[in-house]
Amino acid sequence: MDVAVPFAGVVSPLVAEGDQVESGQAVARIEAMKMEASITAPIAGVVKRLVIVDPCHAAGGDLLLVLE
Repeated sequence: MDVAVPFAGVVSPLVAEGDQVESGQAVARIEAMKMEASITAPIAGVVKRLVIVDPCHAAGGDLLLVLE
């Protein structure tokens, strides 16, 4: 399952490839306009591919990671 960035901002991943995550677990933080929010895993699984590996600016809809 693909997990996308919900809106434009600076994204900082909290997980690495191969990590096991639970549904609802924070997998990244996003900061935009002095507000910070968590991006959470929609399902439990393993991080198969991490597209954003370092903190960087991303647009809404950009692929963050793939869960398997």
